[in-house]
Amino acid sequence: MVKPVVRQEQDALAAAVRDARLAEAAHFEAALDLRDSKSLRLQILKDDLLPAVQASPEARDLFDLTLLPGEPPKLWVDLTSYVLMEPDHRTYRFIQDRQDRREILFESADREQAAAAIRRHMAHRLVARDRQAASLPPPPVQTGYSTASLILAWISGLAFGALALLAAALYVGVLKF
Repeated sequence: MVKPVVRQEQDALAAAVRDARLAEAAHFEAALDLRDSKSLRLQILKDDLLPAVQASPEARDLFDLTLLPGEPPKLWVDLTSYVLMEPDHRTYRFIQDRQDRREILFESADREQAAAAIRRHMAHRLVARDRQAASLPPPPVQTGYSTASLILAWISGLAFGALALLAAALYVGVLKF
C-alpha cells in the first residue's frame, strides 16, 4: 500500500513541474510579445520622424534615428538622446544623457505628442549648432607667402637649374665622365 501513495506523490510533483514549466513558457512568451510591441511602437515613431530628418541636409548630418533591439529597445535620436517605452509598454519616454545624469525631456502615451516633442528637440539642437558655428572665429586667411617658403622655392629652383645645366653639358659632350 505504500507504493500507490508514493506513485501518487510522484505524479502530483510531475504535474506541478509541468504546470510550472507551462507557466514559465507563457511568461517568456508574454515578455517576448511585450518587447516586440515596444519595438514596433518605436519603429512607428521612427517612421513618423524620418521625413523631418530627411528633408534637411543639416538634420541628416546631426540625427541618426537608429532603433536598437535589446531590453528595453531604444530609438536613438542623436548621440545623447533616445526614446524608451517606459515605465509601461505604452508610454514614450524621451531621455537625454548628460555628463552627470539622465534627464527625462518628455513622457507621454500619445505618439503624436512624442513625435512633436522630439521634432522640437531636433530644431533646438539645429539652432544651437548654427549658433555655435556662427560664434567660432573664421579661419585665418593667408595672404602672400611666408619668408621660409620663398627661400625654399628659390633654393630648389637654383638646385634644379644647376642639375639641368649639368645634364645638358653631359648630353652635349662638354663634360665627360
